[in-house]
Amino acid sequence: MNRLEGLPTLRIDPARRIGFTYKGYTRHGVAGDSVATALYAEGVRIFSRSMKYRRPRGLFSLDGICANTFLTIGKMPNMAAETAALREAMTVEEQNVYFTARNDPLAFLDRFDRFMPAGFYYESMHKPAALWPAAAEVVRRAAGLGQIDSGFRFSGVCDEIYPATDVCVIGGGAAGMSAALAAAERGVRVILLEARHWLGGAFDYRSQPEEGDRPLYARSAALAEKIAANPLVRVYTGAPMVGGYADNLVTAVAEGKEDDPFDYRYMEIRAKSVVVATGTRERPLIFEDNDRPGVMLPDCALRLARTYGILPGREAVFSVGHDFGLEAAVALADLGLPVRAVADFRESGHDAGLVDRLAARNIRFLPGWAAYRASGVKSVTGVRLAACKSGESRSFACDLLVAAAGLSPVAEPLVLFCGSPEADGSTGFFLPKTYPPGVFAGGSILGFSDPRSRIDSGEKAGIRAAGFCGGDSSQEAPEKGGAGDLSPPPNAAPVWLGHPGRESKRFVCFDEDVTVKHIRQAISRGFNVPELIKRFSAAGTGPGQGGISGHNLPLLVHAIQSESAGCGPSDTAGNTGYRPTRVRPPVRPVLLAAYAGTGREMTKRTPAHDLQAEEGAVFRRAGVWQRARYFSQDLDVSEEVLAVRTNVGMLDASTLGCFRIFGPDALSALQRVYAGDMGRIREGRVKYAAMCNHDGCVIDDGVVIRTGENDYMFTTSTGRAGETIEWIRYHTRYENLAYHLVNLTDGTAVINLAGPRARDVLEKITDADVSGGALPFGGWMDFALTGGIPVRCMRLGFVGELSFELNIPASYMAHVWEMLRRAGREFGIRSIGVEAQNVLRLEKGHVILGQESEQRTNLIDLGLDFLWARDKTIRPVGSDALRQAENDPGRLKLSGIRMKDPAVVPPDGSVIIPADGPEKRIVGYVATIRKSLSPGLEGDVLGMALVEAPWAREGTTLAIYDGESPAGSDAAFSYAVIVRMPFYDPEGKRMRM
Repeated sequence: MNRLEGLPTLRIDPARRIGFTYKGYTRHGVAGDSVATALYAEGVRIFSRSMKYRRPRGLFSLDGICANTFLTIGKMPNMAAETAALREAMTVEEQNVYFTARNDPLAFLDRFDRFMPAGFYYESMHKPAALWPAAAEVVRRAAGLGQIDSGFRFSGVCDEIYPATDVCVIGGGAAGMSAALAAAERGVRVILLEARHWLGGAFDYRSQPEEGDRPLYARSAALAEKIAANPLVRVYTGAPMVGGYADNLVTAVAEGKEDDPFDYRYMEIRAKSVVVATGTRERPLIFEDNDRPGVMLPDCALRLARTYGILPGREAVFSVGHDFGLEAAVALADLGLPVRAVADFRESGHDAGLVDRLAARNIRFLPGWAAYRASGVKSVTGVRLAACKSGESRSFACDLLVAAAGLSPVAEPLVLFCGSPEADGSTGFFLPKTYPPGVFAGGSILGFSDPRSRIDSGEKAGIRAAGFCGGDSSQEAPEKGGAGDLSPPPNAAPVWLGHPGRESKRFVCFDEDVTVKHIRQAISRGFNVPELIKRFSAAGTGPGQGGISGHNLPLLVHAIQSESAGCGPSDTAGNTGYRPTRVRPPVRPVLLAAYAGTGREMTKRTPAHDLQAEEGAVFRRAGVWQRARYFSQDLDVSEEVLAVRTNVGMLDASTLGCFRIFGPDALSALQRVYAGDMGRIREGRVKYAAMCNHDGCVIDDGVVIRTGENDYMFTTSTGRAGETIEWIRYHTRYENLAYHLVNLTDGTAVINLAGPRARDVLEKITDADVSGGALPFGGWMDFALTGGIPVRCMRLGFVGELSFELNIPASYMAHVWEMLRRAGREFGIRSIGVEAQNVLRLEKGHVILGQESEQRTNLIDLGLDFLWARDKTIRPVGSDALRQAENDPGRLKLSGIRMKDPAVVPPDGSVIIPADGPEKRIVGYVATIRKSLSPGLEGDVLGMALVEAPWAREGTTLAIYDGESPAGSDAAFSYAVIVRMPFYDPEGKRMRM
């Protein structure tokens, strides 16, 4: 197909041809094409077949709002050809077809639509029950789109970035660019996201004059140049927003260009403020056979011509309900497309200038008329137009039917931040009524139709966003869009015109073949609101995410119900009784590979990592950290364990979370999240404490100390360190508490010096008195090491020996580690890893959350209920659940076990069943079990297990399944006995030395 040339709005380079393969044959597009536009230029009109009826489907939009052009591209199914950029040597195949999309023998299913009513999956094929397995297999084979190639391996590059900004503007049209510039001019940082591969939005391809003779595309280009020149604005094109979350967190996925080092990039943007300027999309017109190839939106037809240089047809008829439809008809006629007629179901309210331009081009204009049937079998060959009131009709031959009922806001990003939308009588849109702090909107999404008003609205939103972030907002943009600009044209709301015809062929949702008839059937069964109708009829559940049906569905429901009540079927303006269905992220389909990222092992290292590596440490990942697991090839870590039990060892515990909380209400915040009474912390003493979730399950433990008036320091587990601040803020968000919370984890290094000779080592590098009298077990003190290095030392007993936990500035960590090694050389000091600590604390009966706990176990189950202050004035998180569980006899209990055969060490996680009696069911599982090497326990295999209370009594014998042997054989089980904990030093004398 010859391309239009010389248009200033073209985004293609016709001189650069790109070869690709389609259905095994070589085709050609040009640089800048999408896969869909390249195929359209090559004459392809039928791209796919619908899922249920196997109806032919063609190009309808260019923004991927339906599955019409979903193809298998590069062996990846369900790729939206409308938005996928064309690449050299790309392979493209049809999908969801038998034989070809043009000639699919299953097209006969379209004649049996009466046997597939709304909800027929629920109402058929389940009786008799014996036939269901066979029917299920048939349904599974017929359902779904695309086919996965089990041998395919994704070879692209996916990376991820986590930028922070003051203002994130979503939408790169005129309003979005104006918002970004307005915010940046006030000194704040801006990130601008645009789903298309260039800025401009709807202005980019419109030649309509804005002021004087200046066309809209020129205004768009001028704004884009200003954006490029502003150093405070970072632009990401080809990067649609996919998620919006609390505290203005925005996620997006960018598709890489040819010169980018990635194919897809996941972005998680932490913004202080968000401006949504996503504009509008056209709302499909519902009429008979409105899904035929050759029916497309005006926006799609005009972009094909002015952006890609492709005339969308040979003869066209327009059926619209908005001024942009008239504008598109004029613009396409000027480019050489014969336009036989333009029907506009509005009887009045048209732009007079556009009507005059239609007349000047001898284009028949039919106000108060609309399409009610498209002719043709595989594609459009004509259309029958009808007067909306009288029913008079006329037929026109055409191969292109350009149809739209009006505009709908692209409100999904705004709804993710603001909640459910409601009908807005002034615009005819469904929009949120309230906005959370820091969220603003501007442009045509708010109903502004005049170009100048769109720009002013965006500018004003940008100024307000900058002001929210602390920028200068003293001078706001003038309010130029008056109330009249927000008023929808008369009669702009109809969604369904009620002419006689086959409702079974008037499609509301293309993806799922849902028609007006299906909506009626759903309503007749009592599903009277869109959210329920969506689930029963499947409207809007397809890959298009409701892009076709989203606005039409609530209007159609209201029209049908109004008709049943004796009202006019088109009387929908100002309706507030119905809302669109809910929006959930991702609002655009996203490859799982993009979420997965590069697959690189991204971890943090402690300041002593290199020194431990020199000692032969074997590192393993722990949360976001690399930690030394072993210091030899002995996986039983016997030498490390014995060093701590008989001499002294040191462990790098810098991965533990470390936080400071201070302020007038710091204690109240701690009381809310900790189960214990934080008001009872004594001066110079350490308090062990635990946090629970609302189910009473323990999610974190650590120690808390009071360092001054309304000033506390607390530690958390390694895995929880990154979430603690959000957890505390979340649970105190409604109490207006005055406190400051500081994460000191990365700035604090921790060394656990443990063993009977630990004090001897410490005394060699400090002049402070660290005797048992000055620093008792459970106490803490600040002092200095040799050279004036500050240290906060706590006497803890996690490994069951005399132990000093040294908290030092991270910059001193390597020096102190070396200093301890030199000082402890005469005592046989040894570095120990996480596995040795695991064995040592197991022998002492101390828990590690995540090993001895899971989502069902609460504070009481773990034997930690002594941490729960039941009479606290401030009720802690989880206390209600703990009260309900106090007298539940069937819960899991943490219990000590000893294997009867010391030669058997079952794997962690092994399931437990009763050893005696007829009941053979799972009553628990092993949490942690190891062979003990400590004095007095040599050779014993000891562990902790979560066991149902009736089987957790001391002396009970339990059977442990090995997980491999046949369950009926004797070799499948080993046996353990419930014993009392702790196993080692039950009186606790050694850690109190």
